[in-house]
Amino acid sequence: MSHAAPIYLNLSEKLTALIRSGTFRPGDKLPSIRQASRENRVSVTTVLESYHLLEGQGLIESRPRSGYYVRPPSYPSVPLTRAATYRGKPVRIETSAIFETVMDLVENRDVIPFAAAAPDDSIISLSKLPSLAAAVFRKYGAEASRYTPPMGRRELRLALSRRLLVCGVKVMPDEIVTTHGATEALLLALRATTKAGDLVAVESPTYFGILNLVRDLGLRAIEIPVCQKTGLCIESLRKALGKFQIAACVIQPNFQNPVGCVMPPDNKKYLANLSAIHHFTIIEDDVYGDLGHSGERSSSISLYGGDVIHCGSISKTIAPGLRVGWVIPGQHLKQIKYLKTIQCPWNATLSELIIAELLDQGGYERHLRRIRKIYATQCAKMRDEVIRHFPQSCKVTQPAGGFVLWVEMPQGFDSEAYTVEAILRGISVVPGTIFSPTLQFKNCFRLSCGAAFVPSSFDALKSLGQLASYHLVP
Repeated sequence: MSHAAPIYLNLSEKLTALIRSGTFRPGDKLPSIRQASRENRVSVTTVLESYHLLEGQGLIESRPRSGYYVRPPSYPSVPLTRAATYRGKPVRIETSAIFETVMDLVENRDVIPFAAAAPDDSIISLSKLPSLAAAVFRKYGAEASRYTPPMGRRELRLALSRRLLVCGVKVMPDEIVTTHGATEALLLALRATTKAGDLVAVESPTYFGILNLVRDLGLRAIEIPVCQKTGLCIESLRKALGKFQIAACVIQPNFQNPVGCVMPPDNKKYLANLSAIHHFTIIEDDVYGDLGHSGERSSSISLYGGDVIHCGSISKTIAPGLRVGWVIPGQHLKQIKYLKTIQCPWNATLSELIIAELLDQGGYERHLRRIRKIYATQCAKMRDEVIRHFPQSCKVTQPAGGFVLWVEMPQGFDSEAYTVEAILRGISVVPGTIFSPTLQFKNCFRLSCGAAFVPSSFDALKSLGQLASYHLVP
């Protein structure tokens, strides 16, 4: 006499089929226990048994206070991307001819946006910013649309002085200067600490916006390799300091763009000590610091002393179009206040008050918890698709925070030619050459995971993988 299979087995087989077919993709959340119970007309206990079976089979995973998610498939371990070669030679920064083409695509809505390292429109609720703006106008009236002096709104500086305690930055409101995003903060820091012809240490690879500032100020650069595990190579920097007079070191210690690495506390402390010994300024770009996928906030280098100028913004966490950033000048406060007064004396009053309101309401931390999960999931999904569709010889980073991936192909791969063909297919990527003063990393490119994943995103990654195979040198 035959017996029907237990109901929980039937449900688990149904869910397995949905996962295998791609209806539920890696990182997707399964229906809650109660929702699955209602939809399948079975008991909560049956759903739990089914989910526990799938968890035991490695198909799904439980996340505390969040629910059940589809686990990424198991692949052979992917080798770490290699650190850049330390060349130990000051250089003038070269500019790739493809740079403007890549930048022009940032706001092109007709391409799949894997180039722009910017949050998706859905990162903050469409109703949240208008409601905050309305609250600001009710509170401040016409004052919200007037000029704001160079130091920025005191309300924002007060809120930032409280917020920055989480990363070890202890600062009074009058020791903060607000800016039009982090780029202006970095520009002020460089202008305050260098003069034309000075030598600046930069990470390699590093965010191309930093390289543009260094070049346009008439500065020379020395490339310091970045390791995927520990960030900037302290030993290489130490060697450079032994040979050259370095005026400043521009560094992203937390979830570096494009590698996604984090500098360990001991390395941060050692870097701060080097700054004091060799008399150079550390310019810390911490725009990704709040975006650790684990939820843990990595510390600022300024926690460990040294001559540190801390720069930040809300462009990666809330909305880049608000153009709100800040700089903590430390011992360079007087010079940066002067430069801010002559460079861009008036700030974005409404934007600053909106961010101050958000920080004061306590909603920012809740917002961060939500978007950290989103970015972690999107990075995992994109990495899985790269491993699935790209040649086995490719290497891809596994960032602990932020939302960018660095892909390394074998030597001979031309990422600029690859980028051009990708654009012709309606997909934007960023070639590795523009992340280096000497146009290194021709065999690498960056992918942004900031945009929401939709079916066309998966199709685009499959297309990129096929295109990468065509570009491999035999």
